[in-house]
Amino acid sequence: MSMQDDMRGGNMSFQNLETQQRLMIVAINGLRDAILTVFPRITGTFTLSAAATTTVPNTSVTSTSIISLTPMNAAAATLMAGANSLYVSARTSGASFAVSTAGGGAAAATEQFSYMIVNPS
Repeated sequence: MSMQDDMRGGNMSFQNLETQQRLMIVAINGLRDAILTVFPRITGTFTLSAAATTTVPNTSVTSTSIISLTPMNAAAATLMAGANSLYVSARTSGASFAVSTAGGGAAAATEQFSYMIVNPS
């Protein structure tokens, strides 16, 4: 079997193979763009205030937003491992979301988090 035989039994030159690969890349990029249009990635970072609740401004928040939090430093990871682990306590459409400590204790104001918001359609 030569390099020019394709799976259908015909001849496929390297130029045709390259063209097919380019078309696949275009199709994959189009699919990625379509997914991001339906589920845009909205991301940001914040540092907790020295309180039990911190409000994070973001105009992309809706009442049904799914908000994922990721600790970005050791202080944040330690907070998440204890009784004061964070949860999203409020969403204000077009304005912000709030995070609160589960135990009601104040944060040290050094905990840094990143977040991602997904807005289901």
